Amino acid sequence: MKLNTKALALMTALAAGAASAATTQTTAGTTITNVASAEFTDPTNPGSTTPLTATSNTVSTTVLPKPSFDIVYTDGTADGNTLDNAAKTTTGAVPGQSIPTNYSLVNTGNVALDVVLNADTTGSAAGATVQYFRLNADGSRGAEIPLGSTVTLAVDNPATPADEGLVNIVQVITLSTDPTKISPNSVFGASPEGTVAGTQGTDVLTQPGNGVPTGTTIYEENKAVNTDLQFTKVTVYAPALDNNPNGSTTTPVDSAGNPITDTTKIPPVTSVDVPTETTGKTGDNTPVVSTPGYVTPTAPAGDPTTGGTPIVPNVGGDVQIAYPKADTNSTPDTVVFTNTLTNTGGAADKVQLFPALADGTPDPAYVFNPTDGTFTNGTTGVVIRFLDPITGAPIPVSTDPSNPTAATYPTVTVPNGSSAVYRTEVTYPDTNDSDPVQPVTVLIGADSLKDADTKSNSNTTNTILPPAAQFGDTTPNQGADAPQAPVQTVNPGTVGTPTPIAGISSPDITDRTAVFPMDVVNNGQYNDSFTLSGSVNFGGTTVPVLYYAADGSLLPRVSTDPASPDYNKFITPVVAPGAEVKVYAVIDTPVAQIAGEYTVSQTAVGNYSTITMTDNNDIIRVAPAGSIAVAKFVAKTGVTAGSNPINGIANPADYTATGANGALPGQTISYKIIGKNNYNTAVSNFSLCDTVPTNTTFASMTLNPAPTKTIYRVNGGTWSATAPAAGLAAGTVICIAPDADGNNLPDALAAGATLTADFGATVK
Repeated sequence: MKLNTKALALMTALAAGAASAATTQTTAGTTITNVASAEFTDPTNPGSTTPLTATSNTVSTTVLPKPSFDIVYTDGTADGNTLDNAAKTTTGAVPGQSIPTNYSLVNTGNVALDVVLNADTTGSAAGATVQYFRLNADGSRGAEIPLGSTVTLAVDNPATPADEGLVNIVQVITLSTDPTKISPNSVFGASPEGTVAGTQGTDVLTQPGNGVPTGTTIYEENKAVNTDLQFTKVTVYAPALDNNPNGSTTTPVDSAGNPITDTTKIPPVTSVDVPTETTGKTGDNTPVVSTPGYVTPTAPAGDPTTGGTPIVPNVGGDVQIAYPKADTNSTPDTVVFTNTLTNTGGAADKVQLFPALADGTPDPAYVFNPTDGTFTNGTTGVVIRFLDPITGAPIPVSTDPSNPTAATYPTVTVPNGSSAVYRTEVTYPDTNDSDPVQPVTVLIGADSLKDADTKSNSNTTNTILPPAAQFGDTTPNQGADAPQAPVQTVNPGTVGTPTPIAGISSPDITDRTAVFPMDVVNNGQYNDSFTLSGSVNFGGTTVPVLYYAADGSLLPRVSTDPASPDYNKFITPVVAPGAEVKVYAVIDTPVAQIAGEYTVSQTAVGNYSTITMTDNNDIIRVAPAGSIAVAKFVAKTGVTAGSNPINGIANPADYTATGANGALPGQTISYKIIGKNNYNTAVSNFSLCDTVPTNTTFASMTLNPAPTKTIYRVNGGTWSATAPAAGLAAGTVICIAPDADGNNLPDALAAGATLTADFGATVK
């Protein structure tokens, strides 16, 4: 070693309060000889000026060993410490990191020593390894010194500029990558510890050895054990990550850690309308509340909400909730959340993202495909991807070899004091909008690669509340049954208004009002109200369906203007998730409506969800109702048509029902017989009959107007197309009817139709 190195070693020892190599100590084993002399004037020549001398015998002394050594920090830092007050501390160490500290072994005695080198790890967490290596003259690392092996310290030769008693070493503490052996709370440390075992015999002159009595051990500076140590302390990096819903951030970066300058990529939290209204407003079919929220830019094709699904973040609760509407297809739907990950750990960090369990470990239900970046839950069908906010591409898994621990999942880089912005794309099944659905909840873990475990350092929750609803005929249990086809029978009557009802109760058959109990079920996960509408086509007359609440009150109309197309649309109360509302569809059948079966067409539309449901199989059965009216008129000149009606049938002109009339013998009396079908349905086998009056004989009987075929029957006989001969005697019963289908039976008379016969009898 050259002079400057020796001087450094001396300063190191002095700074540490220890003796330096004994450059002035005589090496043990050196023989010290001495001869005394006497000087005097020669007594035989008293005047001589040259003194005489006399010498003694030679005596000799052997220098005995004085063993002493020290281990010091090479840079001169004071030693004599423990782990708690270590003079050297490395903070923020990461798994697998190696922490080197240079030390010097110094022989401060006068005898060569074999120092056994070990590591003192008192107070240190288990799991780190400690190694020692020699340092070459150029500072490079040399051969390893195995723990418990010997380092020989030569005796310094004061006559040379080098310090032969100095050996430089490096201590290397290597942290484990095993998560069971290291955590952010772990504290590691080590100090080199040297010992010298005695080799001195009982006679120090003949068996000096190393100056340490056999059977004893000395420690550094001959102090008590563990009182002159030089600890290096290592504390582990503690990730400080905050995984959050979208919110304001002043230092945003993309997934690679690059500052984001295009702020349009970070959706601002402004105001969105979401279905959290609980009561609803009368006549308002928009059951929403304006709430701070956002829509992620560039909604994907699979987003069911036109323009993008509104999302409401709750940063304090570490959750954000999406409220998608319904779409018209059954393909999977997609909602994209914006998340931020803030790093305040004091150093840049690389963080992997994954679906997590509540304890922060990766959710085993999801299978990760690094090729396309998807996490797929085979049970629920949910697929998750983490996307870069700038490119929209899946975030890749880091393959950087300098990562303290290897990445398994998509990895973002977060500089200290910055917030990484990333997108969470959640795709979920949308097989139908009817059956009950569950929330789609994704717990996102963010795990620093600077700790050893694969466990989230901060979780955040993204939740999707899907819609679903049912509409149909009421059922005893919760739910609606659209397929069933109930029938309501009504009597349309001939005049008047609907039978007064208390909104929803109507007797069957006896009035013309049909009532169908209906259920509207919210099988989704957010509040919604529904707009109901319906109609019945009664043979060209369209009648709207009115909707009543269970208390008999009419539901609010979308519009109160009778001229508005929304006038016959009705709004239900807000229905909570998992609840239903019972309503009553009420239809007033037109007066005298033709008997038959008429289908009720109904539609329910979710006012927020936009789910459209129909029930088109309820049936109104209009029962036959009415009577047959028959009127007979006799000819009388000058009678005005309609001036003398009878049985609801107007008299023809020049005919009277009640006026006096006269006829001479031999004259024929002319009659008109009119039959009218007042039923709301056709009546079959309809014929008109008359009896030849007393004092007359039959003259003729015809239909007016004449049909294509007329048939006759006399005295209940067989129907025949041959007209009865004139002259039949009084009391003969003659019937007449049209037979358009030629089956020799009377035809049916349509509802509301009339049949007129001209009958003549000759006075005898």
